[in-house]
Amino acid sequence: MVTPISGGNAFDFGGAAQAAPVQPQTTTATAPARQPAKLEATGGDTVKLSQGAQVRLMRSQGETVAEIVINTALSTQAVNSYLGRTQAPAPAAASNK
Repeated sequence: MVTPISGGNAFDFGGAAQAAPVQPQTTTATAPARQPAKLEATGGDTVKLSQGAQVRLMRSQGETVAEIVINTALSTQAVNSYLGRTQAPAPAAASNK
């Protein structure tokens, strides 16, 4: 037998609001709940780059050799060396034959 729900209409299927199922609480009398270990904030990890890595990073960020020389206090020759650039050999002197 079907019992009509009062106050409903033809489109109301009579679905009452359903309460969430009750979750049983499980407790153990022998062991207290463990809290996760707390980590102390140390300001983050730091990395110390070698001079060569620092020069290559600066160059990849668009700095010129001159800017790198100024910012790192390295010589132009050292910066070029870290970047894998070698100085072109001096042009051969023209001979008067």
